[in-house]
Amino acid sequence: MHSILAHHSPATLPQRVAGLWARAWQSILMQATKKKSPPLAIPFLAGRREEQGTALLPPLFSGLCPQIIGAYSANQLHFTAERISALVNYSTSLPDSFLMAGRVEEQGTAPLPPTSSHYHHPVLADEVDEWMDAQPSDVILDGTLGGGGHTEIFLKKNATVLAIDRDPQAITFATQRLSAFRETLHTFQANYSQMAEHPQLPADGKVDKILLDIGVSSHQIDCAERGFSFQKDGPLDMRMGPNACMSAADFINESSEREILQVLREFGEEPQARRITQLIVERRKKSPFTRTGDLAGTIEQALGRFGKTHAATRTFQAIRMRVNEELTLLQSALEASVALLRPGGRLLVITFHSLEDRLTKQFIQHRAKPFIDDPTWPAPRENPEYFLTLPMRKAISAGSKELSANPRARSAKLRVALRNDRNLPTSYLS
Repeated sequence: MHSILAHHSPATLPQRVAGLWARAWQSILMQATKKKSPPLAIPFLAGRREEQGTALLPPLFSGLCPQIIGAYSANQLHFTAERISALVNYSTSLPDSFLMAGRVEEQGTAPLPPTSSHYHHPVLADEVDEWMDAQPSDVILDGTLGGGGHTEIFLKKNATVLAIDRDPQAITFATQRLSAFRETLHTFQANYSQMAEHPQLPADGKVDKILLDIGVSSHQIDCAERGFSFQKDGPLDMRMGPNACMSAADFINESSEREILQVLREFGEEPQARRITQLIVERRKKSPFTRTGDLAGTIEQALGRFGKTHAATRTFQAIRMRVNEELTLLQSALEASVALLRPGGRLLVITFHSLEDRLTKQFIQHRAKPFIDDPTWPAPRENPEYFLTLPMRKAISAGSKELSANPRARSAKLRVALRNDRNLPTSYLS
């Protein structure tokens, strides 16, 4: 504001300042009166409702400006040199967190809470708690430990939890955070498809309930060094654990053009897959991709950016799913879950991607059919894989309260299945 006022003589300063305040607030009030706008009594969210990182403006702001608007509308806004000086000093002394509505590092995105207390926000926590219905006698297998949010819910119900995660950082963090439950928490570094190899399985090799929370954790996304995010520059890695067969850089720099195209189409469902693939192949001839910022910037520069979605979003998703073999391992984990559950046991699966949800839905619905049919058959036949029942067929999504607190839950879907009492054939999983 100093620089704005410096170009005007003292005689015109009152009119200039009044005009600036009026135009700004006129625009805000016009936006507030559009349809679907909340009542003015609702705290002002800088126009970015339900958007991650939106911070409430300080109360002082809401109290100060109506007075100014009221004075201006009543033609009572008279400035003396002292009042102008005080206003300028006040406006230039405001902290960044006030002027940017809490958006310190990136416009529209407030910093996440410290990782020491929030490694990962468990999604659908209330729904998981309700459908898992953990009991003190239960042995529950959490195939995706992460920060231990879901596991903590089960441990507080005095259940025994066998936790698995391929990320050694996640195991270290969760073990320390849940140290009070060291007697009933047993961790195992592996991917969830290896759940049958957990060293603390009961003698009969069965568990009562299983949770699979598929996808990348908030900590992995927010940690630039892990190489998952296109918003923060870091090494082009994307491995969820050290045992991944390749890094993202390996895939991008060494895979054939045909394989890259197939991955972007199938895993990313990217409409610009061919163009992006050709761009990657041509660019890597000059120098290999080693940084997330380099890859994201190259794609954005070529395709541009429309709306809120970054041009590299689907590409990064597809590469991550390929590097970590997510769909292949999910299929194996679902098969292993059926074999591991006791009769009456529960299987809960949380997915974040349409391909993962589709795979899970088809898997459990097929195994919940007593009979199957085919147009070439004279009559329906018994389903040899009828091992599940469905307490509800539709997926469960996050409610508005959770979405306002954790926007990353918007794509989460929870599906539930129960193990029936049919015996598995000895050939199952062999």
